[in-house]
Amino acid sequence: MSSASEARLLLLGWNFRSAAVSVRERVAFSADEVREALERIRGRGLMSEGVIVATCHRSEIYGVAAGERRDEELTRLISEWRGMDFAEASRSSFSRQGVDAARHLFRVAAGLESMALGESEVLGQVRGALRLAREAGSTRAVLHRLFESALAAGKRVRTETEIARHPLSVPSIGFALATKVFGDLSKQTLLVVGAGETGSLFGRQAADAGVRDIRIANRDPGRAASLAERLGGSAVAWDSLERALEEADVVVGTTASPTPVVRRQAVESAMRARRGRPMFFLDLAVPRDVEPGVEEIYNVYAYGLEDLEGLAEENRRRRSHEVPLAESILEEELSRFMVWLGNLSVVPTWNALRQRLAELRDIELARLPPAERERYRSFADSIASRLLHEPLQKLKGEPDASRKLDRLEALRHLFGLDRE
Repeated sequence: MSSASEARLLLLGWNFRSAAVSVRERVAFSADEVREALERIRGRGLMSEGVIVATCHRSEIYGVAAGERRDEELTRLISEWRGMDFAEASRSSFSRQGVDAARHLFRVAAGLESMALGESEVLGQVRGALRLAREAGSTRAVLHRLFESALAAGKRVRTETEIARHPLSVPSIGFALATKVFGDLSKQTLLVVGAGETGSLFGRQAADAGVRDIRIANRDPGRAASLAERLGGSAVAWDSLERALEEADVVVGTTASPTPVVRRQAVESAMRARRGRPMFFLDLAVPRDVEPGVEEIYNVYAYGLEDLEGLAEENRRRRSHEVPLAESILEEELSRFMVWLGNLSVVPTWNALRQRLAELRDIELARLPPAERERYRSFADSIASRLLHEPLQKLKGEPDASRKLDRLEALRHLFGLDRE
């Protein structure tokens, strides 16, 4: 950022690369805590603008700060608030300034700084962080433009590269495989065997994807009913499991049973009742829920954890190949933002405004006879100089750096000074 603005971009954060889980838990922010933190930060004068990106694996504070060592003061504020040792909080944090702070946000929005490379959820989390900051009244020209630019860059990466198109989680890969077999899963019947965490995750993914007929089988009928209700599905009695197979197109095994709960004989019987219509088995249990040999039955597709983990590793490699292209897109978008930011100082804006007024002057002078143009040119320049003198002095003397940036941005917008 230009020194004329007397303000700079600052990032202070804790993420899975820099901090242990125990530290990240202590600096995590709920939505209400985000608002309180922004109020505390601005109340102490550490930042004139602020946005906090809070996810499972990161707590990152972005701001426009005036003066030096703001990251140290900010770390002290957070450590005191959370009852942490300052040295521990400082040692586990990382900070960025200027273009490096902006670049980090762009990489976060694109999923390049996630534990799962290219994850899609983080884009919505960045959008949510901007929304919370707006509601708290802590964003102005710079951070609003920074986050909107980062979101646009993240969308471009997802549109123009393959980095987010190959699922990494085992449930997601299984869901994608089932889609390849049946196409539109919304019209199929899904039977989830087991009502634990894995079954719940897969069931939620199916419900979010539009699957309407979700059935849950579990030894504990209460747990089956509870999960079915959350997913908008129905519970299946455990002793009716074999009969339920006849109507199930996709079967997901997620129990902790020491022996298989889906036997080959039961699947053969179900396939006769289905008259050969295909079935898809996804065995996410350890030990296996689906008896070996089921995959040998005609029109039965069966995948276990070892199959899915191999696909996950292949997808990780395919995503990593897209990183250079993603980074080139981010650098292009980052360059545009930094050009805009660099123009948010008095001299570049004033030069652009004078140029704009000169263009308008020449358009009007062209209407006059050639002999009169020079005389009126001096007159027009004199009026323009007198009109601009007082606003220029007020902008130069504005003590609030963020207010100065806001006014310069408004000026550039009103006079169309950022047109390409």
